[in-house]
Amino acid sequence: MAGTQLPSNLGNPYKSISVTPGSLLGLVYDGLTFVDEDGQLQPALATSWENDGNRKWIFKIRDGVYFHNNILNSTENIAQNINFIIKEENLVYPISVELKSISNARPIDNSTLEITTHERDPMLPKKLSLMRIVDFATWSKIGADYYSKEPIGTGPFFLKSWNEGGAVKFTRFKKFWDTTNKINNLKIYPLKDPISRVQALISGQVDIALGLSPDDIDIIKDNQLSFKINHSKQVLAIALPNMNKKGSPLNNIKVRQALSYSIDRKSIVRDILGGHFNIATQGATKENFGYNENITPYSFDPEKARILLKEAGYNKGFSLILEVLVGLGPADSLIYQRIVQDLSKINIKVLLRTTTYTERTRKYFTNDWKEIDAFSILWNNSPYNDTGRSLDSFSCIKVNPFFCNKEITKKIQISKLEMNTKKRKKQLEDIMSEMNYLAPSINIIEYGSIIGLSKFIKDIVVEPTGVAYEKIKIAN
Repeated sequence: MAGTQLPSNLGNPYKSISVTPGSLLGLVYDGLTFVDEDGQLQPALATSWENDGNRKWIFKIRDGVYFHNNILNSTENIAQNINFIIKEENLVYPISVELKSISNARPIDNSTLEITTHERDPMLPKKLSLMRIVDFATWSKIGADYYSKEPIGTGPFFLKSWNEGGAVKFTRFKKFWDTTNKINNLKIYPLKDPISRVQALISGQVDIALGLSPDDIDIIKDNQLSFKINHSKQVLAIALPNMNKKGSPLNNIKVRQALSYSIDRKSIVRDILGGHFNIATQGATKENFGYNENITPYSFDPEKARILLKEAGYNKGFSLILEVLVGLGPADSLIYQRIVQDLSKINIKVLLRTTTYTERTRKYFTNDWKEIDAFSILWNNSPYNDTGRSLDSFSCIKVNPFFCNKEITKKIQISKLEMNTKKRKKQLEDIMSEMNYLAPSINIIEYGSIIGLSKFIKDIVVEPTGVAYEKIKIAN
């Protein structure tokens, strides 16, 4: 397989929950649950779960699950994992932030785990899909750095080498609890250049190529190969902070709305993405729990944008610095360039800057943006297929928030405690409608990826954390 990049933290399962590292970490580790390709929550190390209607959850844990070092997993081991990651000193880990509602985990017996939360948390089973379980005794003995170099999980593959002929090599774990895996050996070549990934696929050097662009599709077809469009249930957007700079034009709701009216999304989808992806109508896709189908999306209306800017006192426009991550999705660099062009037509002068994934992560969690006015972001509902996941990021709830509206934050907090599914769905739909009006971001497209496949691959499954390699179907 030709991938885009390796995780900067190698095999440390706590330091990243994003798709690129997730694709590799998902080979080695399991969570208690997982979210499938259709966005449905499924059992993994936990076979079932139930809630008492308040703060206690009971998880039934799968028996006979081995780690790659032949140590048997246990409810005590899982409890140690959870109680470790929720410690205050571990809030540096992204997964710790996701699980901050947990107050304690304890084994009831060999197959039963009890988790207690500080407050009611209807999303807890979904969140635990991202909590990858380590052999905690070994982790404690050798430390995080050594463990990340030689990761030990219960997943379908174990790591053989981080660099064998330029590839990361994995081998099938024969004691894996799910017997569907038919792949014995997997090599992942990190190729940053998309042209190199396409050439490797065409030449037969690899069987799968990730991170392709719409322009690559014709080349793939000409070579009698196939491709898969992955609709990832995420929304690509430009965050418009109202907390970062005193006196910023973006603090004005009419300015933020004007920017959203200025973008020709139809042109982006048609001309840049070849019609393979959908226009974003809100910070969610129709598959996400809490998506509001009654929202009227921002149309392409430059004249209305100019009127709003004039009403806000910016009829002559203004300048802003936009920082983006590129190379993570189809033609994203071209998309950002088109946005800059569209904004220039309403007299918004944009200085476009790119950054690294590591630096972006630091800025996001510290909110240390310095001179940056706006930045690329995902409404990343995909891991839970639930709008509740992204709403925190666009509210006062986020640690070091970049956007804050106290009224909508109160409504988000109420929805986070609602255990009745029907009531919570209505709450989220209403919140999404209000968020659309507040315009904390320019929502551009429903995000996804293009994956090239060789003749040997019949089909692949793409889950929220990346390709499920153990579920690859080989052509006859």
